[in-house]
Amino acid sequence: MRSAVRQPAWSGKLRRTVLSRGYGGAPGALVPQRELRYGSREFLAASDMARSLPYSPPVFALAGSVLRDPALLRAFVAIWRLPVIELRVRQADFDAWPDSHFGPARHGRRAQAVLELPAADQAYLSGRHKQALRTNLRHARDNEVTSDRVLSYEEWSEAASVILNARHDGQPAGAGLARPEPGQHVAYYVARDRDKAPLAFAGAALFGSFAVLFSLLSHPGRHPASSWARYQLHTCLALDLGCAGVRHLLVGSALREPAGNQYFQHLLGYRARNLRVEITPAGG
Repeated sequence: MRSAVRQPAWSGKLRRTVLSRGYGGAPGALVPQRELRYGSREFLAASDMARSLPYSPPVFALAGSVLRDPALLRAFVAIWRLPVIELRVRQADFDAWPDSHFGPARHGRRAQAVLELPAADQAYLSGRHKQALRTNLRHARDNEVTSDRVLSYEEWSEAASVILNARHDGQPAGAGLARPEPGQHVAYYVARDRDKAPLAFAGAALFGSFAVLFSLLSHPGRHPASSWARYQLHTCLALDLGCAGVRHLLVGSALREPAGNQYFQHLLGYRARNLRVEITPAGG
């Protein structure tokens, strides 16, 4: 039996926008679409499939799922035709994260959540599609929330521990707080309230021209301030890395995230993209 595709409440308006523009962006255009947009029918079908399969499913399992459901077949084609981002990473940086689930895969990854980083805040925050983000940033500013990059691992881990200890999702306080190993380059960020109490923390692994966001968590008992802080902290991180010459921020699979995280990524400007990784020798 064909399974129904779940439609989050936030996807209706987004889906209507996609359909009203046709396949190529202009009304009535018949050019095949190269976007797999957050909230679209194909995106939701692909998300349901991705969440039900292991990270490296056998080929026969993937083919069987696709062939049994026409919606999945369309989603599979949409994933295959996504724009490709070429990434270059030094061999030393690639080898520094051998056991990491978020590190750059040698053969690339498909349908990853990718944010093209700006070099200036005006370019990142402009446009109607960023209205919700600007509203959350204004709330954070009005409530004297501040976000900064911290240079000390000790300061970051102390703030992160406060937030993790307040969570009730079963995640141990030390999860994701390991001190970086030699050769691992990490940027740390913390958002605080007017009394300097931590509201959110984030960490990004640096790979030269791109970075991977491996943690972004907010305090569960400080809403709504912690929610506004989450938007502000991510914006601080994106602009800081963009000004430093980082071109792309990666998160992981755009399809496996919970619906709430997918909506968060949509508001921040992430897009589903296929990645191709080129490993360069030392000094390349």
